[in-house]
Amino acid sequence: MSQAKKLIKKELDTVYVTTDGRKFLKYMDAIYAESQLQIGIELKNKRKENNMDIIKLVMQVLRSENWGIFYKNQPIQPLELQGGDSLYKVNQVDDSEIEDRINEALTKGESWEHSQTNSDQRKNSETG
Repeated sequence: MSQAKKLIKKELDTVYVTTDGRKFLKYMDAIYAESQLQIGIELKNKRKENNMDIIKLVMQVLRSENWGIFYKNQPIQPLELQGGDSLYKVNQVDDSEIEDRINEALTKGESWEHSQTNSDQRKNSETG
């Protein structure tokens, strides 16, 4: 009977759950896992802030210099007038689309850098 009580007691020990749903029996393991999660979240937020700062800087330069970005495959868009004449308009890319593409490029660059770092670490561990 005492053996059954010990087993039941072990099953009913405190379980610590992290924000991502992982479960730990040891408090310190749960604290360490949660701190790693928070560090990852903070790094991700910092990267987003840095990306937004870069995007704002690029857009500020474009606006301050009165520059625009146009589509290379169709830089000028013809507009038909009633008299049969044509009026031409520069086919400019919207600011929001420029911001989106810069953000995508920065995000893709981060994932490439991250994969490069991981592969470098693997190479070092294999040769080290």
